[in-house]
Amino acid sequence: MEIGQFIIYGIINGSIYALVAVGLALIMGIMGIFYLAHGCMAMIGAYISFWLFQDAGLDPFLSIPLSMGILFIIGLAMYKGLFSSMKAFSPGQKIRNSMLVSFGLVLIIENMAVLIWTANERRVSTDYSGLTFDLAGLRVPYIGVVTVILAILVVFGLHYFLKKTFFGRSIWAISQDYQCARLMGINVDRTMLIAFGIGMSLTAIAGAIISQYSVSPSIGLDWVNKSLIIVVLAGVGSIGGVFYAGLLLGVLESVSAYFVGVHYTGVVSLVILLLILVFRPQGIFAKGAGI
Repeated sequence: MEIGQFIIYGIINGSIYALVAVGLALIMGIMGIFYLAHGCMAMIGAYISFWLFQDAGLDPFLSIPLSMGILFIIGLAMYKGLFSSMKAFSPGQKIRNSMLVSFGLVLIIENMAVLIWTANERRVSTDYSGLTFDLAGLRVPYIGVVTVILAILVVFGLHYFLKKTFFGRSIWAISQDYQCARLMGINVDRTMLIAFGIGMSLTAIAGAIISQYSVSPSIGLDWVNKSLIIVVLAGVGSIGGVFYAGLLLGVLESVSAYFVGVHYTGVVSLVILLLILVFRPQGIFAKGAGI
C-alpha cells in the first residue's frame, strides 16, 4: 500500500514534468533551438501566479490565461531579439549558438529574479491546498488530479495542433527543410516567431502548479534538467511521447525514493538519461520522424 502512495505522487510529479517539458519539446525538438532558459520561464510563470494570488487574490489556475499571455509576449520579444537570426543556420550551428545565448539568459534571469523577488522560497496556499480524497486506501491530492488532467489536455492538444492544423504542419515543415518551406509559400519568420511564443506560454501552466509547491529563483536549472531528460526520453521531436516520458520519469523517481531514499532521485534521472543516450538515442516513445 505504501509503494502505491509513492506511485500516485510519481504520476503527479511526472505530469508536472510533462507540462514543463512540452514547450521545450516544441522549441528544441521541432524548432531546433537548444533553449537552456526554458526552466527559468516556468519559474517566471510560477512567480506571476504567486504575485497575482498575493496582490489580486486570483486563484493560480484562474491566473493561467493571463500568465500565458505575458509569457507569450516575452517569448515573441526574446525570439525576435535573440534567436530569429538563427533560423537559416545549419542544425549544428543553431544548437551551438542557441545554447550559448540561452545559457547567458539563465544567468541574467536568475539574478534579476533575486533582485525582484529575493532568494527566499515562496508558495501559494489556497483553501484546497493539501486536500485529498481516498482512492482504494490511497490519498490522492485534488491538485494532483487537476495536474494530470491539464498535462493530458496540453500535451495531446499540442500534438493534435501540430499534426492536424495548417499552422502546426507549417512549423513541422520548417523544421524539416527551411528553404523548401519558404518556397512553398510558408511565412517562415512569422511561423517561427509564433511557435516560439507558444512554447514559452505553455510553461505558464506548469508555473501555476509549481507555485503551489515551492518557487525560488534557483529552480530554473532544476526544471530544465528534468525537461531535457524527458525530451530525450520521449524522442526529440515527439510531442505526444512527452506525457508518457514524464510519467515514466516521475514514477521511477518515486519508486527509487521508496527503496533507496529521496536524496538519490537525481541520480536516477541521470542514469536514465545515460542509458537512453547509449542504448536508444532516438528515444523510447519516438515513432520514426513523426510527432
